[in-house]
Amino acid sequence: MRSQQEQLYAAYHDPALYERENDVLFARSWVNTGSASRMASPGDAIPVTVAGLPLILLRDENGCIRGFHNVCRHRGARVLRVPCQGEKLLHCAYHGWAYGMDGGLRGTPHWKTGDRSAPADFDPQHYGLEPVRVAVWLDQVFVNIDGKAPKFEQFVAPLTSRWQSYDLSRFSLGQQRTLTADANWKFVIENYLDTYHLPMVHPQLGDVVAARRFTDVNIDDTVFGICYTTGAADKPKSSGQHLRQFDRLSDAQQVSQDILALYPNTLIELQPRHMMMVAIEPDGPARCTEHLNFYFIDEDATDPKLADERHRTAEAWCEIMNQDIEVLEDLQAAAHSPTASRASDMSPVWEQGTAAFRSRVARALLDQE
Repeated sequence: MRSQQEQLYAAYHDPALYERENDVLFARSWVNTGSASRMASPGDAIPVTVAGLPLILLRDENGCIRGFHNVCRHRGARVLRVPCQGEKLLHCAYHGWAYGMDGGLRGTPHWKTGDRSAPADFDPQHYGLEPVRVAVWLDQVFVNIDGKAPKFEQFVAPLTSRWQSYDLSRFSLGQQRTLTADANWKFVIENYLDTYHLPMVHPQLGDVVAARRFTDVNIDDTVFGICYTTGAADKPKSSGQHLRQFDRLSDAQQVSQDILALYPNTLIELQPRHMMMVAIEPDGPARCTEHLNFYFIDEDATDPKLADERHRTAEAWCEIMNQDIEVLEDLQAAAHSPTASRASDMSPVWEQGTAAFRSRVARALLDQE
């Protein structure tokens, strides 16, 4: 029988434990699926997978983002195969059943109670697409599968409280990138929170003294990470001095930089001139995709004169994230070794956020929450 530590390390490579994560972690949480910009206009829809389940995200006729299970109510086929734009109806290719952007069943070809081709008690009002809970926050679309997670406002309250001096409504999307890693999704988040590796893997960010210039930020078992006390002033990725910054910030906030994870799969960087939001999309136990979205204040998000500034900000972050990929793949390559589960305890100085995140995941997997 595996020890508890061995069980936890198995969760980085074992397909059975990946399925358990889907059931007891992702299905019960508010999971980030990425930017709402993929559904820019009414009638736009995309297929996504959350907790191993096929879903549809769409923008309805009123401009609201909605979510449904991507499952036809006739024989259970997938309805939406690829993204679409400006549609009024979504059609299942198998038997042609059609659904409106509100999820309601709108058409059942050659399937009528009047000619007995449909069961006598069939009522189309009972066979719309099944909805899932959806919340949009800072352009990110979050989904809760089981419908039992706390209200979304309660879920993000630790961040809205921490950032109450920032008028986050002024942020607009300015750049996007996508990266992939042959590594478990948890390794990506743990590495993002790890400050110990910075002088070795990211020398452009400064020496060990700069890497130690942070305070821990771990709140309510929901937010994990650090605040670089001078990160907005001394990190190359944050040097867009031509970009406007928030006013009404404290002296400390004007030079600081939050590096945080919102449980379970969102990475965040916030500083006075921009914000980065990253949705980590697992693809099995040993691969994941990182959806990077960069936000800037007011017209800075679209001003052609600032295109180079926006590009440099995104590329600086991509350089950092790409430098991590080889290390992530090293972690993945060794995850199945029994020696990995006998690793030393994490540093109370360098790795507090990483340890706190790992502990939260462990409680979910061991069903102790």
